[in-house]
Amino acid sequence: MKRFLPFLVAISCCTQLFAQSDCSELFFSEYVEGSYNNKAMAVYNPTNQSIDLSGYKIIRWSNGNASYDPAYAVALSGTIAPKDEIVIVLDKQDCSLGGQDTCVFQGLRDKADLFVSPNYTNNPCLYHNGDDAMSLNKADGANGGAGTFVDIFGVIGEDPGTSWTDTAPYTESAGGAYWTKDQTCYRRASVKKGITNLLAGGQWNPTAEWDTLPMNTFDHLGYHVCQCGSTAINEVVPVAANVNLFPNPARVGSKCYVIAPKTIEKVEVYSTTGQLIYTAAGDGFQQMAIDVPFVSAGNYLLKTYFRDATVPAHTKMLITE
Repeated sequence: MKRFLPFLVAISCCTQLFAQSDCSELFFSEYVEGSYNNKAMAVYNPTNQSIDLSGYKIIRWSNGNASYDPAYAVALSGTIAPKDEIVIVLDKQDCSLGGQDTCVFQGLRDKADLFVSPNYTNNPCLYHNGDDAMSLNKADGANGGAGTFVDIFGVIGEDPGTSWTDTAPYTESAGGAYWTKDQTCYRRASVKKGITNLLAGGQWNPTAEWDTLPMNTFDHLGYHVCQCGSTAINEVVPVAANVNLFPNPARVGSKCYVIAPKTIEKVEVYSTTGQLIYTAAGDGFQQMAIDVPFVSAGNYLLKTYFRDATVPAHTKMLITE
């Protein structure tokens, strides 16, 4: 394949170049930085119209780099439906290979809508690690060829160390839990538009808009819960249990996340003998985190109450040590 010399343009400003209103433009909805080559980004369409993805690209800003290199950009393709999510996965599908070409796990391959970056030498875009900023851009040639910024994950021009964290100023030197290394992150339902103006010198608090899940968690890919309107998640949640709980099983002392097709009023956790051991009110969304640190390992039942006064079937819940 013919290679071109990198066209480097320092991005001196990522200010919002257009008035992006709520629910009017694509944004990142999920980020996967897993083991081996388990890498993915998900993009959500909060609008009421289908959008041609050929007008967009994803850019990786590697290790604090603030200069646009087209070799680190990948063009998207296809069409994304209203209130839908598209999952872009690193194109490592041949499981006969090893080393740097180890295949993506089957659970992530099954979620893919688009495979990109099959060869690192030709296109290293989706080979991101916890210290790489990622951006979603329009393919309009603005900003020295990078395009108009639609959303940014991380801080362009900042090297946080191994990972951005949950402790100010949110870099590894500040301590805190890793938030972008060996993690799956998903956007909170309250987020209605992307971030378009983050540069080095500013601080990015990933906990403000993102929740984090354990490494190689792929259950949440394929749909997104958003106040702009949610994907028809009844299609991916079993009819017999129309509330999704993940991770399931979960470990004692960890959080579980509830995803529902309706607004959650409250949840309750019962032992298999019918003893109520936990209750928590919802916060007006179709998803919530529950924290049950006092339970021992075993089987439990989750009862969910919806805001419209309906109650679905109990969800089985397994807690391990």
